[in-house]
Amino acid sequence: MWEKIKAFFEEKYQNYQEKKQREAQVKTTLAQMDPPLTRKEYRLTGRGKYELDPQTRRLTQFGLTTRLKHKLNLVILVLLGLILVTYIILFFF
Repeated sequence: MWEKIKAFFEEKYQNYQEKKQREAQVKTTLAQMDPPLTRKEYRLTGRGKYELDPQTRRLTQFGLTTRLKHKLNLVILVLLGLILVTYIILFFF
């Protein structure tokens, strides 16, 4: 049982490391793009956080997935905050 748990966390850590390496590669390639990024492309990549295909100048599948994850995490945090505020109002007023 412990081996499965250990393997699970090792896999999670490995995925995290791969993601960090890919993000580091993306930032270096964005700086080297010729011609430089337009304002629209720079904003599309989230100031260099998301992977951009140099040929098509569009987000790659990895970039789209990462951007969606960030947006969903933000929505979850906002909803949790609203739930907490609602409970505080209902219990104390």
